[in-house]
Amino acid sequence: MTHETRPSYCRFCFNACAMLVDLEDGKPVAVRGDRSNPVYQGYFCVKGQQLVEAWRHPERLLRSQKRDDNGRHAPIASDAACDEIAQKLTEIRERYGPRSIALYSGTFSTANPASGAVVTAWMKALGSRMAFNSNTIDQPGKALAQALHGMWMAPFQDFATSRVALLIGVNPLVAMSGGIPQGNPGRFLSDALARGMQLIVIDPRRTETARRATLHLQPRPGEDAAIVAGLLRVILEEGLHDADFCEENVDGLDALRAAVDPFTPDVVASRAGVPAEQIVQAARIFAGAGRGVATAGTGPNMSGNGTLFEYLLLSLNTVCGRWLREGERVANPGTVVPPFPAIAQAMGPWPAWGFGEKLRVRGFTNTAAGMPTTVLADEILLEGDGRVRALINLGGNPVAAWPDQRKTIAAMKKLDLLVQIDIKMSATAKLADYVIAPKHSLEMAGITLNQDYLALYGVGFGYPEAYGQYTPAITEPPEGSDLLEEWEFFYELAKRMELPLALRQMGLVGPAKGEPVPLDMELKPTSEEIFAILMRDARISFEELKRHPHGAVFPDPPVFVAPRQEGWEGRLAVGSGEMMEALAKLAERPRAASDPEGYPLRLISRRMMNAYNSSARDLPALRAKGRHNPAFVHPDTLASLGLAPGDVVEIASDHASILGVVEADATLRPGLVSMSHAFGDVAPDATYDDAVHEVGSNTGRLTSVERDYDPFSGLPRMSDIPVRMVRATP
Repeated sequence: MTHETRPSYCRFCFNACAMLVDLEDGKPVAVRGDRSNPVYQGYFCVKGQQLVEAWRHPERLLRSQKRDDNGRHAPIASDAACDEIAQKLTEIRERYGPRSIALYSGTFSTANPASGAVVTAWMKALGSRMAFNSNTIDQPGKALAQALHGMWMAPFQDFATSRVALLIGVNPLVAMSGGIPQGNPGRFLSDALARGMQLIVIDPRRTETARRATLHLQPRPGEDAAIVAGLLRVILEEGLHDADFCEENVDGLDALRAAVDPFTPDVVASRAGVPAEQIVQAARIFAGAGRGVATAGTGPNMSGNGTLFEYLLLSLNTVCGRWLREGERVANPGTVVPPFPAIAQAMGPWPAWGFGEKLRVRGFTNTAAGMPTTVLADEILLEGDGRVRALINLGGNPVAAWPDQRKTIAAMKKLDLLVQIDIKMSATAKLADYVIAPKHSLEMAGITLNQDYLALYGVGFGYPEAYGQYTPAITEPPEGSDLLEEWEFFYELAKRMELPLALRQMGLVGPAKGEPVPLDMELKPTSEEIFAILMRDARISFEELKRHPHGAVFPDPPVFVAPRQEGWEGRLAVGSGEMMEALAKLAERPRAASDPEGYPLRLISRRMMNAYNSSARDLPALRAKGRHNPAFVHPDTLASLGLAPGDVVEIASDHASILGVVEADATLRPGLVSMSHAFGDVAPDATYDDAVHEVGSNTGRLTSVERDYDPFSGLPRMSDIPVRMVRATP
């Protein structure tokens, strides 16, 4: 028996932890964190530690599946599946037009960076603009806000030199996304606090991150925009903003000042249920620290007015001047992406919506965050010209993840063709006509391309330094399997449908740079050849990256912020007309005033360490902690309802109801129910209520996509949902 240890990195989530894989006779037997890695320093979360179990999971699909007329799935060779799917797609396209074919890219679509580039090329060659992604049901407000606000053409102030961090509704010690750089979040935070950084956390739950905060505000959910407006009011009224930066680079300060005027500390305190002194204290700490940034997570974005909230948060960073200036060194200028043009100047606003494909539902169009996923079920169900008839799901599980679960299920069943690319028979796979079995991440090469792009996703995201890693495939697929990499499936479809593919490099600022590179449609490329195309203009070459199998920091050549270009006139906008109007409406009518009567509790979202959205919870080591998503409630609230931990309850909104299993959580604000979303898988002919302990509860079922949604992104309230809760009748 041969023993070997090889370096790689985990692709369970965006943190991409560096790891070591132990192999026996070429098969993985154990994984652990790579202590020699300069960024992760051995950090490796509990989900990643189960990669070997996921690789050899008994329910893992090793062959693609086809559903028969009786709804049963049976194995089909991948070549045959590609033949049949390509033929059906061609027929649908010829009869109904390219718009009738849609794509949904979920969270795991980023596991292999080659997939996104090839899928984008395939959709372009197909002629369909109906491409949707999971960002639009998570935090679309970030991209829309940036479009309305404009972009400072140098990065935000980095975490290592920050004197304050303001985190709203984000728990990076569990979620590992935002607020603390990618890598080793616990150590990064400990080091920052030791050097004197102040941490402000605003969250209805005393999260793992909030427990380490200098100041923790524990408000009612749904008032995040009002709270940030209150912080801005204090800062502007007391002259704590960066007046010189604003005068030189910012438009709309007077409009913003007028719009936040109604949000006095007392008014915000009354709305949010926090002391007015804490509002003032948080504003003074953040503005007075001089360096640092504010960032936010999923919860506030899912609370119904995420675009306004993210716009105000971006404006808070701007009025406090939290951007790098001329001559400052850029801590992370990128590694496997083209160099960021760090210049001390502003790029003005660009269209946030109203361009591209015009949807048939609720007047939506494409947006800066992508096509609004919340309308896709309606685009499938609504009869008439342009109806979506075929859907390919890449790296996602719509039945578990999309809001309005019952409508989603109805849409999946109505499709002429549903193709699911999935490593197991997930809820959506059970409804699919074809399930394409993909390779596991240990069986695929990879580069940290998507992680490098995170620095532009939002303030407070990305690596702390210019870091990158390449991994070859670590092992071969199990014997007797018939698997494809996700991008290979689309390549094979293109070949059969005679669609030429050309890869474009994503533009860091503005449109993609350079000419698209055509792929050879006769001789299939390797993943490494695709990576070479995607890295052709990268700051560090692909060949250099491969010389560092454990990953490396690439500080040279250093990048410094260049001075403003002569004659440059771009300015950031903090007084957007649409946003100021939305803020005025919020001031006139608090959110709670429009909530239905008879629903005294509020259900909010949360993350769990042993699950990643709808994935990982079925792994043996994590199942010991439960496969369901408990309905966490403060002990006092439990007592007032006559409930005890472990009780099965009915949780009802004014749209639908679900079952849940209650657990006590003293870190919650009383009156709240806190649950993770993307649980509650269903079989085609049953509801998950029959097995709530096994598959959990789908909070998306409680939400309607047709009302109470963000008017700019279309995202409905998937958090801060008014509910009532009673013991379930057996």
